[in-house]
Amino acid sequence: MLIATLVVGSLWLVGSIGIQRHQEPALRGVMHLLMAQVRADQGNTHRVADALNAQIHLRPITGDHFSSLEIARLKHGQLLIDREAGGGLVVSLAMGHAAKATRAITAQLNGLNTHHMQGIFELLLAQLARESLDEATAIAQYRQRYQIPLFLLRDKQAESFQVDPHRFTAPAVYSRFDFQAKSVSFYAWTPDQTGLIALGPIELEPSIHFATFLVIAVIAMLLVGIVVYWLVHSFELRLQRLERASSRIAGGHLNSRVKVDAEDSVGRLGKAFNRMAEQIQRLMGVQREMIRAVSHELRTPVARMRFGVQMLEDTVADAYTQKQLSAMDGDLQELDELIDEILTYARLEEGGPILEFKSSNILELVNQVAEETRRRTDAVEVLCETHSTDEDEIFAEVEQRYLHRAIQNLVGNACRYAKSQVLLSYRFQDGWCRVDVEDDGPGVPEKDWDRIFSPFTRLDDSRTRASGGYGLGLSIVQRIVYWHGGQAMVGRSRWQGAKMSLIWPKHHQ
Repeated sequence: MLIATLVVGSLWLVGSIGIQRHQEPALRGVMHLLMAQVRADQGNTHRVADALNAQIHLRPITGDHFSSLEIARLKHGQLLIDREAGGGLVVSLAMGHAAKATRAITAQLNGLNTHHMQGIFELLLAQLARESLDEATAIAQYRQRYQIPLFLLRDKQAESFQVDPHRFTAPAVYSRFDFQAKSVSFYAWTPDQTGLIALGPIELEPSIHFATFLVIAVIAMLLVGIVVYWLVHSFELRLQRLERASSRIAGGHLNSRVKVDAEDSVGRLGKAFNRMAEQIQRLMGVQREMIRAVSHELRTPVARMRFGVQMLEDTVADAYTQKQLSAMDGDLQELDELIDEILTYARLEEGGPILEFKSSNILELVNQVAEETRRRTDAVEVLCETHSTDEDEIFAEVEQRYLHRAIQNLVGNACRYAKSQVLLSYRFQDGWCRVDVEDDGPGVPEKDWDRIFSPFTRLDDSRTRASGGYGLGLSIVQRIVYWHGGQAMVGRSRWQGAKMSLIWPKHHQ
């Protein structure tokens, strides 16, 4: 609406300026005729006022009647044209030599109507009578001196009008309008009725030139572009605040909130986001407290049961009972380890603040996990290879303790299902680190690739109670690599077994 108002106002202003610019030559000629008659009347303005039926004044060029800018324009011989609220014109021009003039003549005109034209022709005839020049020479001089479209038509040009000379003998006038060009011309017969005095054409409503319209259109487009850019930029800044808050919450900073400074759609979205963040923070807090409480409460009875079972093992000599007690002790050990796994997974779910990232040698870490695995098992052969050896490629920003655990979980999982060998490899490419763990076991069915990293997931054909595990190992791996900014994947190994891969960026964001 504002831009449309500015455009309409600009068109109106350009139109007004155009009207004044096109009427100025005729008005200047009229003012010179007025000045000539006032001089002839020795400063008396009554005759010209009666002739034009307008208010005519002689005013001193001082600050009481004109502004400093108007005085400067009068001193330079410029015509002052002021448009009144009712549509009339107040026209002023310096008397005599502009630079030395002390007075200005001011005429209050209601446009250039036929009555004014009669007065103008009366003044024109009076001036012609005061001068000894013939009509044709005088009118040609007036046209050049006053810069008004004034002509004398004789012979065939005058005859073509076919008007009654007696009715339109000067100062009586008749007018012709050109509605297509939006102009008017005024005509009157000379006193001897041998020719026509023509004044015009005078443009009433000059059309806006294409160049002017193009400039206004370009300015309007620039204004629209500026407004749209400002709106989009402010909208984008507020969306960026939402994005940063979302990223911080995704990174574990659950106390992050969005600053809401407006009640528009983005502001309402920010309030809804803050309510959602508060609800998530509350639910996560309840979940963490419940997991900690349950884990803590489970440890005490498990410890008491293990203590009782161990005491019974020392006092019972029966072989069958000893076997059952040993199995019970193993079950309690698994339950204790399950509690540790749950607590570890819960800590990883809390977010990244628990991780301290430092530059570490990934190749050395991979070799360390392979060596530790070889010492624990002789059932499979653990191989290790690398495709990156440059120092810039083997160092990355990681949380070494947790990444060690993730790789160790993958290798331990591969050793449980491998037939004879496990391959642990490392490579660096395009700013990304990758660790692959392959085995020659039965592999993972492709239909289960999407859910293998879900908590407490056990695959029917490969995971059983006999093989061990609680369904949390791969979930912990997935959370660890997630907080490193990467992802865990599963595929087929070169022996058609399982291939577990960890991919993460060299530099932690």
